[in-house]
Amino acid sequence: MNDPDINVQVGLRIATLRKAAGWSQEDLAEHSGVDRSHIGSVESGGKHSLTLDTLTKLAGAFGMSVRDFFNDDMFDR
Repeated sequence: MNDPDINVQVGLRIATLRKAAGWSQEDLAEHSGVDRSHIGSVESGGKHSLTLDTLTKLAGAFGMSVRDFFNDDMFDR
């Protein structure tokens, strides 16, 4: 992993999955039950860390488990 900040890596992963689904942040909010402003903050890797509950909701919105969310080369960039 080139960037040691896990918040940035997770935020990038969420943004990548969201865009691949063709969703706006508002769409992801509707599918996951997570507030849109929180999604924006998380995607930017900024002020907010995710709880496991929120990560589970977001992964579920993409039809995957938390394990699948991390089962990628996201750390090899």
